[in-house]
Amino acid sequence: MEKEQYRSVIRFLFLDGKTCEEIKTKLDAVYGNPSPSMTIVRYWFNEFKRGRSSVFDEERPGRPADVVTEEIVEKVHDMILADRRTKVREVAEAIGVSYGTAFNILHDNLGMKKLSAR
Repeated sequence: MEKEQYRSVIRFLFLDGKTCEEIKTKLDAVYGNPSPSMTIVRYWFNEFKRGRSSVFDEERPGRPADVVTEEIVEKVHDMILADRRTKVREVAEAIGVSYGTAFNILHDNLGMKKLSAR
């Protein structure tokens, strides 16, 4: 069962006037072991008590999880074709990603094992 579905059940029981302990008991009786912990039930009970109505996670600020796009891969590919002696560090600085991300683009996306030899 998805976490949003558990939260919906918690919200329903909260609106029905049940206490935290009663909600946890009902969840354990119906779902058994995979039901949320008492800490999670308490957290969502208090969230609904404060007036929250959504059972979905709120958007979080920060960097997107996936920074490797087709555009970036194409840009790296063009850089390498222009100068085969380009270093991974130079690629990373040019496209604005970490060394590890640049290495993964070269290795995983473009299938390149070695850029240049000394």
